[in-house]
Amino acid sequence: MKTNTLTPAQTATTQPKYYEVDGALKANANRAWVLAFLTVPIALLAIGFAIFVRMQPPTVIRIGSNGEAVVLGKASKGAAGDAASAGADEFLDEAFVKRFLSGYLNYSAADVDERWAGSLNMMTRNLRANTIKAMGDDNTRGKIDDGQIESVFHLREINPVSGEPLTYLVYGVKDVHHLSKGTETTDHFVNEYRVRLIADRRSDVNPDGLWIAEYSERPIDGERRDQILSAPDAVPGSDDPGNKGGQ
Repeated sequence: MKTNTLTPAQTATTQPKYYEVDGALKANANRAWVLAFLTVPIALLAIGFAIFVRMQPPTVIRIGSNGEAVVLGKASKGAAGDAASAGADEFLDEAFVKRFLSGYLNYSAADVDERWAGSLNMMTRNLRANTIKAMGDDNTRGKIDDGQIESVFHLREINPVSGEPLTYLVYGVKDVHHLSKGTETTDHFVNEYRVRLIADRRSDVNPDGLWIAEYSERPIDGERRDQILSAPDAVPGSDDPGNKGGQ
C-alpha cells in the first residue's frame, strides 16, 4: 500500500512564513484602529444632535374659537407677522400708547365719535365693553354735546413700569374747554394714565399685534402736579414755549 509522505523541504514550503503571519495580524489591527477612529466623530455627532433636540422648546398648538390650529411661536400661513415679534419693540409699543391716548383724549363735539371709535377699536373686547357701558351710564357723549366740550391732551412723560411687561405710566395735562351759560371755561386736569398692552398675532385686522388691555387715570396733586404742568410736551418741537399747554 502506497502512502503520501511529505519531506521536510515540502513541509517548509507549504507553511506560511513567520513574517507573513505577523504582517496579516498587523494589517487586521490597523483596520480595527481605522474603524475605531471613524466611529468617534459619528458618536460625537450623535451626542450633539441629542443635545440640540433636548434644547428645543416643546411644540404648543393653540386651537382658536373658529377651529383653526396655530403653532405658537411660528408664523401661520397668510399672517402678516409673527406673534413673537409683536410687543418686542419698545419704540413701537410706546408709539402705540401715544396713538391711543392722542385719539382718546383729543376730541371736540364735531369729531368725538370718529376719534373714540378708533380708540375703542384698539382695546380688547372686554375693556371696550366696560368702557362703552361706563360712558352710557355717565351720559358722557351727551355732556360733550351740551357743553360743546373740546379736550386737548398734552403728553409730558411716558415711562415703562419696571417688572410689568408692556405696561406704561403716562403723565400729561388735559385742557378741557366747555361752555357754561354762554361763558367759555377751561379746566386743566393733570393726570397719571396707566396703560397696559397685550400682544397678539398680527393680522389684517390688527397689523400692530397689540391691544389696550388696561386703562385708568388718576389726578395728581402737590409739587408733582406743578412739575408736570410746567414741563414741555414730550413730542417733537417740545422746546417751543407755545407747546406747553395748561398755562
